[in-house]
Amino acid sequence: MVMWVCKNLACKAHDVTLISAKDFSTGKTEMELPSNLKIIKTIEPSWEGQTAEEAHYLMYKDLLEKEYGDGNGIVWDNTWHGFSYLSAKKFPKMKIIHTNHGTVERQRVPVKQLKYPRYIALSRLHARYMSSVLRIPVRYVHHGIPLPQIGKTNSNNKNKNRDYLLSINRIVKEKGIEDSIELAVKTGNAIKIAGDDIHAPDLSYVQMIREICQNSDGLAEYIGLVDNKRKIELIKGCKAVIVCPKPTWIEAFGLYAIEANAYGKPVLAVANGGLNDIIENQTNGFLAKTPQELQGYIKKISECSPESCRRRVEELFTDEIMSRNYLQIFKRVREDDPAYKW
Repeated sequence: MVMWVCKNLACKAHDVTLISAKDFSTGKTEMELPSNLKIIKTIEPSWEGQTAEEAHYLMYKDLLEKEYGDGNGIVWDNTWHGFSYLSAKKFPKMKIIHTNHGTVERQRVPVKQLKYPRYIALSRLHARYMSSVLRIPVRYVHHGIPLPQIGKTNSNNKNKNRDYLLSINRIVKEKGIEDSIELAVKTGNAIKIAGDDIHAPDLSYVQMIREICQNSDGLAEYIGLVDNKRKIELIKGCKAVIVCPKPTWIEAFGLYAIEANAYGKPVLAVANGGLNDIIENQTNGFLAKTPQELQGYIKKISECSPESCRRRVEELFTDEIMSRNYLQIFKRVREDDPAYKW
């Protein structure tokens, strides 16, 4: 997501410096990137949370303060803990915008250190949640993706491979994967379970999902972690993506939902967070209050055409739209627009 915005802004003649971990992939060779997009890589990738982020921050701290301490330019922070706010406290002219991609309860650097912390969420409900926890105003910008190229569907083969539901999420309790499997099995639908099970915080949950699949009489297939190519194959082959996030969890956005829609696939979801912004019933999927209610929508999947699913992404959730929305914020903040002091 960050890389798409950076590339788009650089292509519009803005100078951009992207600071990332060493394994960051651009999706293209560095030679194909715009010359005014500079990439600086810091630490080895790590799952150590606060410790890793602090080490990351200390490697770009001097550059941050030297280049942006006088308020010349915008610092767009996409980290969890926001260590750049320490520099902004030291250099009060520094203009920071912080996009948070999930929960904020464990954030380590207090945002109230700044008069205008300028926090951005990923959806309306995510912004409301963040504002209630942090007790500051929070705005939101939806994620967007580059639109994939898709060919016209052959009418003779359009249902040939669309014979399973797909769960394409991290294998964690919050995603309610067991509920998705139960719905599929109850309605006699095959379901494939793909997602990151390597960095799962609770391996006992991963094992439970594996066992549920093994005891499903062949209806549920456990796949686990896949690369991007395999993920796209799975999306193209499914009849719908399904997700049942738990009510105790906030789904900040739901990137998998717009990825599915971009390939013409509807999304069946328990309403949660950003999914409320993405899914419009009978257009690009169905939202329900509970897994039990969602069961009734499975037989209505065909009411959502591939064209209407795709159109939803084209109109609201492309990388160009996302970049344009961020650029507007960056420009107005840099100009010290009073309406953009939040």
